[in-house]
Amino acid sequence: MSGLTLSVIITSQDWATPHLAEIDATALHGLYIADHPSFPVTESWTWLAYAAARTSRIKLGTHVTGAPFYHPTRLAKQVASVDVLSGGRAILGIGTAYEVADFMPYGFPMPGFRDRVDFLEETIVILKQLFTGRIDGFRGKFHTYEGEADFAPLPVNGRVPIWIGLNKAGLAMQVAARHADAINTWQLSPLQVREIAGPLKEAVEKAGRKPEDVAITCDLVMARGADESGAEQLVHRIRDMARGWGRKDSVTEWGVGGVLHGDGDAMLEQLDRFREVGCTEVTVSCSNIEDLRWVNENVAKRLS
Repeated sequence: MSGLTLSVIITSQDWATPHLAEIDATALHGLYIADHPSFPVTESWTWLAYAAARTSRIKLGTHVTGAPFYHPTRLAKQVASVDVLSGGRAILGIGTAYEVADFMPYGFPMPGFRDRVDFLEETIVILKQLFTGRIDGFRGKFHTYEGEADFAPLPVNGRVPIWIGLNKAGLAMQVAARHADAINTWQLSPLQVREIAGPLKEAVEKAGRKPEDVAITCDLVMARGADESGAEQLVHRIRDMARGWGRKDSVTEWGVGGVLHGDGDAMLEQLDRFREVGCTEVTVSCSNIEDLRWVNENVAKRLS
């Protein structure tokens, strides 16, 4: 299946800690982790630095880090450190954050969506400047840097790929069109991905960039062995849970098309539909090493 890679995302990275060498030896392209203050797990970028020292091949990153929870300089240090320790394998997935449970209970004010989008864009602009080794002042809506300052460590290749999490055409897409290397969708069907691919292309061209400058990556949940009915039950449970966390109905219009289900043959057919609509990487959610091993043997190794 030329032009498509398969990765995994885990929401509790602690179970993966003793299996990092094994995961690195799979045919999987990337290992990504969720990044939420409310999740009772090891801090995300600290754990990725640990993973960097115990792997040598697999890409490492977040899907996605909530910009409102980080000062740009601190985040730049964390991301660049993982990139250096991994030999240039870091990917920064970043977004506006949406879960109410991540904000006020942990001391973070939750502004409106437009302000969170502005915060996201400011953060990315500052990160890119820091990744060059120096920041030459910045005055924005949320951040002020006075004068010039050197910065280290520097990313191995002079930059870290930035993927912006979004599920619809809107304000976040405009930021992605101006600054991102990719967008990262969550649980959308191939049809839904196709529906946002057109607006993304237009926005990227309007921003003076080429459409191929911003890739489309897609996160899916998995229900191995499940038929369509079982996959639909799973996606409804996840939808209701996400809405309970504070995610809006408009970005949780999920259906069975966003669930990788059935056996290996069925999953390969589903993945081909994502490739056809322009997705370059699919990331499947795994919650234990047995599921990850199964995905590797029955799906990842068969992609070509």
